[in-house]
Amino acid sequence: MSSKKHHSKALRQFFYWARLLHIYVSTALFALLIFFCITGYFLNHLKTFGGQNEDGSIQIRLPEKIHQSLDDSSTTMNVTTLTQWLHQRYHLQAPRSIEFDRDMNELFVDYNLPAGYATAVVNLDDGELVLDYRRGNTLAIWNDLHKGRHSGKVWSWIIDLSALLMVFFALTGIAILFQHKKQRKTGVILVVLGALTPVVIYLVAVPRLQGV
Repeated sequence: MSSKKHHSKALRQFFYWARLLHIYVSTALFALLIFFCITGYFLNHLKTFGGQNEDGSIQIRLPEKIHQSLDDSSTTMNVTTLTQWLHQRYHLQAPRSIEFDRDMNELFVDYNLPAGYATAVVNLDDGELVLDYRRGNTLAIWNDLHKGRHSGKVWSWIIDLSALLMVFFALTGIAILFQHKKQRKTGVILVVLGALTPVVIYLVAVPRLQGV
């Protein structure tokens, strides 16, 4: 009898924490879940909601201190000084590539951005910098954030954490379902149908290559 009471108490504790975590995880995920749902819809209708890109170019002269530090552009420290200045001035970070053209005596610093790019070309003779860029509209940027495309490591961690918490949110929901005997059978049927439906649709309606 004591063992049964202990088991019943442990079960109540389990359901208590499942409900509590389900509630708090769902509230913490609320904004991100809505964001990924909305941007997922827009991604599925790019022809309608694609929007236009903005192309532009900025031409300025580097500060003398930065220019002087690039006398030997082959050194990592000098290029780092330039990239730090670009980060402070234009919030550009983590360049995709850095190339030095000895014939033209120019330095190229290329950045990938959500829904766009930025390329800084520095003339090492006179210190002139030309920044060519492409910037997407807000919706295009959101779409790339949804995919994690060119969005940096921190945003990639946000996507990973969101995915793990959504799985946890779903599992605690299943745990709560098993607490309610009256709704348990119907709930389990819906869970199974919800899992099988996309699989059947994929097998029946989605184009794919087979027999190769």
